[in-house]
Amino acid sequence: MSVLTQAIDAIKEALKLTDEVRRAGETLKELAQEMRDHDRRITRLEAQWETAAMLSRRQLE
Repeated sequence: MSVLTQAIDAIKEALKLTDEVRRAGETLKELAQEMRDHDRRITRLEAQWETAAMLSRRQLE
């Protein structure tokens, strides 16, 4: 195998790795957005739960 062939193979592998890293970054970005969405939803549910608990305590008094 010539040095030129080895260099071309190394460049191809580097490009493949770059593409894989880019795709992994995009996936992580999407997951981060989903986590933010879930966090907001949980926050809203907690607020509703606290309101319901407060109203039920008032009705028991």
